[in-house]
Amino acid sequence: MDSTRLLFPLGRFWLDSLRFGRSDELRDGPTVFACWHRDLVAASAFFRARPVSALVSSSKDGEALVQLLSGRRLSFVRGSSSAGAVSGAKACLHVLGTGRAVATTWDGPRGPAGIPKPGPAWMARMSRSPLIPLRFSYGAHLRLGDWSRMIVPLPFSRIRVEAGPAQATA
Repeated sequence: MDSTRLLFPLGRFWLDSLRFGRSDELRDGPTVFACWHRDLVAASAFFRARPVSALVSSSKDGEALVQLLSGRRLSFVRGSSSAGAVSGAKACLHVLGTGRAVATTWDGPRGPAGIPKPGPAWMARMSRSPLIPLRFSYGAHLRLGDWSRMIVPLPFSRIRVEAGPAQATA
């Protein structure tokens, strides 16, 4: 039996079990949402049911993420900050031009953690869209030992999402 036939449904169940609270409403329309790579799991679950396009690596890991998250309103733009960066950025600009929001990470895919890369600000500036930082606060969770110290919320845990003020991109 193919392991993905079991893992992806279990992963989707886990993501669907997470409970989100927000302090404010997210804006509709062309917007660049950015979070830290450590919050990728929570952000993926949060955006899964929203009309947002996420920038996802063209790698095998990226493909697994797309397979796990597919099936809802979230769509995907493939690219990265290294291989495929230009095509991914152009695809994000196209998505923003259609009136849809884009979600990406400030510091991914390789870090260093907590140091923003220029991609999100560049996309916002080029598309004349607001750049909205997202902050996640966690209930029960684990923290991995990878470069980003990724946070993995436990099933059924509560996560608070805060949208910061639009960032200057000039």
